[in-house]
Amino acid sequence: MPFQQRLIHRSKRRSIPLTLAAALLGLSLIGCPASSHADGVTLKVFGGSALDELAPRQPPDEQKKIQQVVIDGFLKANPDVSSVEWDAQGPQTGSIQRVMTAKLANQEMDLIACPAFYTNGAYVRRKLVMPITDKIKPFQDRIDTTALGAFTISGQVYGVPISTLSTSTVFYNVDLFQKLGIPTQPTYDDLKAAVPKFKAAGIIPLLHQGSNSVMWPMWYFETFSQSSGDAVGKTQKNLEGTAKFTDAPDVEAFKLIKQWVDDGILSKDSLSVDQDGMRAAFAAGKSAMYYGGTWEIPSLESSVKNFKWGVFAFPKMNGTPGTPGHGGGADNGICISSSIPPEKLVAAVKFLEYLTRPEVATLYLAPEKPIAASIKGVPQVNDPYAVELRKEAFPNTIKFLDWIWPSEIATATSSAIAGIVGGTTTPEEAAASLQSTFDDLKAQGNWPPK
Repeated sequence: MPFQQRLIHRSKRRSIPLTLAAALLGLSLIGCPASSHADGVTLKVFGGSALDELAPRQPPDEQKKIQQVVIDGFLKANPDVSSVEWDAQGPQTGSIQRVMTAKLANQEMDLIACPAFYTNGAYVRRKLVMPITDKIKPFQDRIDTTALGAFTISGQVYGVPISTLSTSTVFYNVDLFQKLGIPTQPTYDDLKAAVPKFKAAGIIPLLHQGSNSVMWPMWYFETFSQSSGDAVGKTQKNLEGTAKFTDAPDVEAFKLIKQWVDDGILSKDSLSVDQDGMRAAFAAGKSAMYYGGTWEIPSLESSVKNFKWGVFAFPKMNGTPGTPGHGGGADNGICISSSIPPEKLVAAVKFLEYLTRPEVATLYLAPEKPIAASIKGVPQVNDPYAVELRKEAFPNTIKFLDWIWPSEIATATSSAIAGIVGGTTTPEEAAASLQSTFDDLKAQGNWPPK
C-alpha cells in the first residue's frame, strides 16, 4: 500500500547534538535512577513494531539516546511517575497482529504508539484506543491542525501526533518550464497548453510510477477532494453504507484522472514505469514532471544535478466544486489504550502533554530535518521548496484515504485507475468495481471489522 511505500522510502537524517538538547531541559544522558521514583506509577507504552518509537528512523543507538532523554525529562518533571517502559519491536507488517495478541493476552498497555494508518484503519474500529478529545484541549493549540486531523475520526481525537508531516505535490523541472515559457506555478490549463511545447522538445510531460500500482490511489485522493468537496467525509459515508462508491462525485473523480491522460499531460507510458524509472527519467531531463510525496525529496536532492527542480500543488481542475486536498499528514502518534487502569489515566495524559512541548518535540523531531512538524515550534527546513510546500500544500493537506479504506478497496482503486490510464476501463466501470468489492466484503462478513 502507499503507506508502506512511504515508510520504506523515508531517509535517515542526522541527529542534533543530544548533549545540547538535554542541557536545555536540565538533563544528563545518564538517566534518572529508578529508585528515586520507586513508589510512583509505571507507564507502559506498547508499539506494534520497531518503528513505533520516538525518532524511529535514526540509527538505533542514536534513537535510544533520544528516547531516553525524553523519558528522563518526563520523569524529572513528574516525580509521581516512577518509570516509562516502552515496548516496541518486530516488523511493521505485523503491527496489528502484535497489538491484538497483547490485547487478547491481557498484557498491560497504558499507551499505544499508534501510526495514523492503523489508528484510522484498525485501532479505533476494534476499540483498542479511547477518544481523548477533551483531555488534550489544554495543550491542543501546540499541535498542527493538519497533523491532529490524521488522528481525528468522526469528530473525535484518538491520538497525539508526534512525527514530521508529509504532503503530496508535483515535482517539476524549473529550468525547462522557464525555457519553454510555462508558468512556474501553473494552473491545469497552463499544463494542458504546454503539452505541444513538451512534445516539440521531445520531453514527456508527466511520468508516474504506474507499474508500482499501490501508488495510483494518490491520484484519486486529489481528484476526489475536488469532485466531492469532502473526500474524507464522503469516504466515511461510503463505508457506513449511507452513500455509494458509484455516486456522481466518486465517478467524477475517475473522470478527472482520465482527463489528465486525454489532455496529454499524464503519459500512458507510466503503466510500465517503476519508481526508479520515474525518478531516473526526471533526473535525466526526459520528463518534465512527476507527482508524489515529500518522501521523494531525498532522492531529488541526490540525483538531480543539471537543473533546478521545484514543487507546485496539484492544481484545481475546472468546474469542480471542491478545493484541492493533498494526501498527507502525520505518520506516527501516541494513543491512550482503552484498557488503561483508571488510576494511570492522569499520568498518561501528562505524558501526552509533555511530548507536545516544543522544546521536547525538538529533541525527537529536529533530527529528521522536517519540512513541517506535528508540533509547532520545532525547527524546520527553509529551502525554497519547503517554504513553497508550507505555503501552498500543507494548509490543504488531508489524510490519505488508504488510512480509511479497507485494503481491498485500495487494491481495487489501484486496478481501476490503471485501467482508466490504459483506456480499458471507463470511470463508471471503475466506480462500480469499488462498490462491488465493498459489497463482497460485507457479504462475507468482513465489514465492518470485528
